[in-house]
Order: sequence, then structure tokens, then C-alpha cells
Amino acid sequence: MQRSTILLLSCSLLVSSWSSTMPVMAQDLIEDVIVERYYVSDANDATDAIGGALVQGSVTYRVFIDLCDGCALRSVYADENHQLKIQSTAPFFNHLDRGRVYGHAITNGALDEGTVALDSWLAIGAASNQKRAVMKEEDDDGSIVGGMNNDGGSAGVAGGLLVNADPSALPALTERDGLVPLQSGSTALPLNFIVSGDDPEAVFGEVTTSGAFESNTFRMGCSGVVGATATNRVLVAQLTTAGELSFCLNVEVQTPAGEVLKFVCSDAILLPDETANGLLVFPPQCGCTDPNFLEYDPSAGCDDGSCQTTIVFGCLDTLACNYDAGANFNVPQLCCYGPGDCNGLDITLICADVGVDERGALHLSVGPNPFREELWLDYPAMHGSRVDLELYDAIGMRVFSERSTHQEGQRHVMSLPPLACGVYFLMVSGPEGVARQKLIKQ
Repeated sequence: MQRSTILLLSCSLLVSSWSSTMPVMAQDLIEDVIVERYYVSDANDATDAIGGALVQGSVTYRVFIDLCDGCALRSVYADENHQLKIQSTAPFFNHLDRGRVYGHAITNGALDEGTVALDSWLAIGAASNQKRAVMKEEDDDGSIVGGMNNDGGSAGVAGGLLVNADPSALPALTERDGLVPLQSGSTALPLNFIVSGDDPEAVFGEVTTSGAFESNTFRMGCSGVVGATATNRVLVAQLTTAGELSFCLNVEVQTPAGEVLKFVCSDAILLPDETANGLLVFPPQCGCTDPNFLEYDPSAGCDDGSCQTTIVFGCLDTLACNYDAGANFNVPQLCCYGPGDCNGLDITLICADVGVDERGALHLSVGPNPFREELWLDYPAMHGSRVDLELYDAIGMRVFSERSTHQEGQRHVMSLPPLACGVYFLMVSGPEGVARQKLIKQ
């Protein structure tokens, strides 16, 4: 039982250092990708004579990138290795008069005109030239969209549009519209906003009937945008369609330290500065999402129950005295091969069954116990003998060692480095034998 505990503690320290460089840490920058059902159109909405082409039963989706605290969205992009795809099995709705390709270009005064508020567009945070986008559940300032606020109802009657309270898209737009004012001094247009590559006008322009935007060159970027609320969710698209939605996005995220990292939706080609993230695919591709299992898939966007084999760290070298047949993940630093070859671990703790040559155990006096900065040792008759002194912590890691020669009857003082309080083991070995002493550091 003691050996298992020691191995577990040693493993946790080693694995903590090992895992800090793995891509899974980068995954934490994107906490989620949320596809919100913003609205479901009804027969009244289809009567909007100005916007036109809104099919009854169309669903308006909003896509939010949920970022870590202090993270910022720098771009949505495509390149030669990573195609960006936004698709539907039916055309996207584009308002024929007031619609725009980018959210920040929507005139705020037009949001209550007809079905402008349901137009399809791309964004980095903004939903009009005066509004930031939040999920409806986070909107605490009511609504300027739909109902009595809307002046483009059926046959010109106010309040005839955007009033549907479909259970799958609650709360209703007439209660919360997911639009909040800009912060003082800010603008809807992201700082240094730039678009390059393929033009999405062909899909999200006013007169298109397309249901697919695919590109290997598109880039929509800026200096970095954070969410409008503490949850740090940044809107990247609003999409209205009567078909089935799918997408594959690639994004750049700026860390709190200022580093920019790339996250891609496909790992078919993965460069050193890129991390695959299954959350960027919709509908999500599921797999094992728990890194504590061998089946873990860092590109999975949802868990499908395939996590079966818990990772057990240990030494898988059959030549080691602590070979662990029950382990399935090898940590070479845990392997111990015998006295003097135990990776700095105390063999008497790691491989107790191997033992240490006692050769007539020394009768050693050590003090004080508990100790603080120093230890003294009274040796037996070892005139002119060379003695090795080694101090180990409770998990078998060597924290201090020295070699010295002492005359009979001398008291040796060990000046120790700063040590944490706790249990330690002192091993003294020389020609006359070996001694071990348990000590407490105050």
C-alpha cells in the first residue's frame, strides 16, 4: 500500500511537468463553441415584403466562441491547409434591403424594420453599428426587436413580425434580443478590422441565394475582441436558414500573456503552431474528451462515452525493479534499477523488496529531531572512512547529498538547503554499513 501511494505521488509531480507542454493545455483557451437558437420564423415573418425570401420555419442561429478569462479573439480564417466552411442544406436568408455581410455594418436603426434582425452575416463581436452581441440568456436590458417595437408587420401593421415564442428558441425576441450597448468609448467596428481573401458577399450579400461559403483564403481579423460580459463569449456569425446548418471554423486566439495561438477544425494537416479543436466543428464530432483516458481525442467536440481505459502511469521497463505490469503509460523517470541507479529516488521506498546491503547496520546518532536548518551526526568508530550522506523527502526524491571523511568520535554538522516542513529520511552509508533514520522538518 505504501509503495502504491509513493508511486502515485511521484507520478503526479512528474506528469504535472510533462503535461504542461502538451496541446491539451492550449485547448483550455477555447472553453466552448455555442450555437444558440436565436429565433424560429413563423408564417407572419414570411410576409415581410421588404426583406423577402424568409421561409416559414427558418431558424436563426448565433455562433459564439466562449473564451477563457483574459483571452481575445483575433481572427476567423482559412488557409491552404485548413478550409473554412459555413454550409446549409437550404439558402441563407439575406435581407434584400437592409442586410449586410458583417454584423457591425448593420444599421442599428434598421433592427426594428421588417426581418433585418434575422439577416445572415459574419462578425467579431458586434450585431449592429451600435450593439454588441450576447446570448439571450445574458441580456438584461430588454428588447428593441419584434412586437410593438417592429414597424414592418404584415400589411404594414406594427407588431406583426418576430413575435414567435418557439419553445426551442426561448426567451422570445420580444423579451430579450441578445443586443447590449457598446461600452463607453468603444465602437462596434473592431480595432484594425480587416478582411482579405475570398469575398463572402456572394453568400451573405443582399441578392444571393446560396447556402455555402467555403474558402481557403478568407480572413476576418482585428487586434483582438473580448466578450461583452464576464463569460467572454464572442459572436462570430448569425445565420438564418430553413436547412440543416454545418460549419468548420478556424480561429486565432490571443492569450492573456499576448501570445496568439491557432485553433483549427481539422487535424488532417497539423503544423507545430496549430491545435485541432473539435468544438469548431458543427454538428460536433464526438469522441473521448477526458485526457485521463487512453482513448482521449483532443479534436473531439463532445463526449460519446468511448472513454474506457484509465491512464495508469508507471515504469514499463521489465529490467527495472519497479516494473509495473498494471501501468499503460510509461514514465521513464519512475524506473528504478538498483542502488545508485534509481533516478534520484530512494530505492528503499521504491523497491523495498530489493533492499539495501546492510552489512552490519551502523549505530548512528542523529539530531535534533525534529530539525530546522541543520543536523548533527555522531558516527561510530569509522576512523578515516569515507561516508556518503543522502537526505530524501517523503516520496523518495533526493533533496541533499554530500560525501565526507571523519575521524572517530567526531560530530559532523550538515548545513541543509531550505526545505519544506514534513517527513524526511537520512541514509548514511560507509564501509562499515548502512543506516537509515526518519526525521521531521519543522
